[in-house]
Order: sequence, then structure tokens, then C-alpha cells
Amino acid sequence: MNNNQNTVDFLSEIYRGAKMGVETINGMLNKVNDNKIYDELKYQLRSYDEIANEAYGELLKRNHEPKDISTMNKLSAKMSVGINTIISNNPSHIADMLIKGNTMGVTGITKSLNSHKNADQEIQALADRFIKLEQSNIERLMKFL
Repeated sequence: MNNNQNTVDFLSEIYRGAKMGVETINGMLNKVNDNKIYDELKYQLRSYDEIANEAYGELLKRNHEPKDISTMNKLSAKMSVGINTIISNNPSHIADMLIKGNTMGVTGITKSLNSHKNADQEIQALADRFIKLEQSNIERLMKFL
């Protein structure tokens, strides 16, 4: 695979991962009653949006339109959020759900980073920032457990 295609594939994965964070948090916002966890969700939403927008811009620079999250993945995430917030929408439960999602994000982007060693350095740096964001989110959410 050539370097440009490697970079595009990697950017697409970063974009979809960040968009999944946006989708998940948007699905939770109207189900949360606690102001502190709500504020945390809004902060994380902005952070995911920044990463997604940066990945989107980099894809456009390379004349590629990003592939969106599959409808099945969106539906699955929406159903999971819906069911889990019916069970409980207290801050501890919300934080626990998000920590699990952030952990999956760290794992997914780390795997992708390791398999796209030939991608442009700036895109590898974006992936590193995404990983650090996910790790920071986990640390910030721990106080709600």
C-alpha cells in the first residue's frame, strides 16, 4: 500500500473513531440530569469534534471524502446508550459507560497507529493526540465513579 493510501486509511479510522465519540455523547446529553457530568460530556464532545474536524480537513486535503460510521454501528451505539441510561443515568453509571468506550477508543487507535507506521508524521501525531484525549477522558471520568 502506498504512503498516501496508508495515510488516508489511517485518517479515516481517526475520523470515524472521533465521530463515534460525538454520536455517543450526543445520545447521552439529553439523558443526563447531573450538571457536573453534563459539563464533562460537553467538554468531551468539543474535544472529539475538534479531532474529527481535523481528520476531515486532512482527508479533504488529500482529495478524499471521509467514510462515515456505518449505520449499523450508529444504531448499535444508540441502542446501547438508550438501554444503559434506562437502567441508570446516575453520574457513576454514565462515567463507567464512557470509560469503557474511551478504553475501546485507546485500543482501536493504538492498533491502527501500530499498523500504519508509514502514515505521514502529522497524522501519527493526530493519532497520538486522540489517544491522549481518550486517556485524559478516562482520568477525568474517574472522579464520577
